[in-house]
Amino acid sequence: MRKLMAAALMLCAASVVAAQTPAPQPDPASPNYQATGEQDKSYVFPGTDEKIPYHIYVPKKWTKTTKLPLVILTHGANQPATAPFQRPMNDPTLAKTAEERGYIVAAVTGYHANATGVPTGDGPSGWNVPYKAMTVPRPPRAAGEGAPRAGGAPGAGGGRARGPAAPPATAEDFKRAEQDVLNVRELMMKEYNVDPNRVYLMGNSSGGTAVWNIGAKYPQLWTAISMSAGPIDDADFPYEKLRNLPVLVVHGDKDTTMQFEASKLMVDHAKAKGVPVEWLPVENGMHVDAWALPEIMKQEFDFFDAHKTKAAAKTGTARRPAARKGSAKAKVG
Repeated sequence: MRKLMAAALMLCAASVVAAQTPAPQPDPASPNYQATGEQDKSYVFPGTDEKIPYHIYVPKKWTKTTKLPLVILTHGANQPATAPFQRPMNDPTLAKTAEERGYIVAAVTGYHANATGVPTGDGPSGWNVPYKAMTVPRPPRAAGEGAPRAGGAPGAGGGRARGPAAPPATAEDFKRAEQDVLNVRELMMKEYNVDPNRVYLMGNSSGGTAVWNIGAKYPQLWTAISMSAGPIDDADFPYEKLRNLPVLVVHGDKDTTMQFEASKLMVDHAKAKGVPVEWLPVENGMHVDAWALPEIMKQEFDFFDAHKTKAAAKTGTARRPAARKGSAKAKVG
């Protein structure tokens, strides 16, 4: 009983501290305040003296009185905030699409890169996700072979580690990785006068697992969500919290890092629970780049365009979009 009371008091104290920590605010003195185009930005994470970077694109047509939609992006394991803007490596599509379609996009760091590894299911881990990522089984490493990067399977984030491994992330790091997503969302909405009815969440790989978790945890914050190559063990996943939130699940059928069939199974389970979900398999799509292929990126933004009103403003039952048929055909070099 004493232990329970002590734990309750600690939780209460932590809540009070969190409530007293001021939310981050845009800095009008910054040289790129309300600037357009692609750029690096950063903010001081509340409760610390650390500057956390994020990477954005703002269409050139934006003005202070223009209300454009916003997409927040979560990246793969142990990657920087710039990673989503570099896919596919031979011809990146994100900034180009944002300009063409009139969307502001912002990719977060996830506090520290080592706090964004592939979730293990042993309590909250990468991106603060408590569910195990459904990775492709790998054979045991041979003697002398390097260990996988901290927090994730080899290649899960799109490349091998360079230099010494980062220190293991702490429980506080994982919580801050999740909070970073919410912080950047608020910063972008304030600085760029975002349309509050059109705020989307999107992510690949471990970032896709983050979208599942953050979407269900804070469904009121998003107009629609799209996750790619990020299936989780969903035995205890609260699908009912997504019943008013449109969901698009993307996965390449040649993924050798995350289980393609596990994503399809999640779609089936979501439909059975009344979630308005669409399935977009990518024929010949690989783990890192399938979501960013030009034709797939177009369909992802078509999906966002089809949902322009938040759940809180909807009436009646959630809309169930027509299911996509077959696989998207894309050449992957």
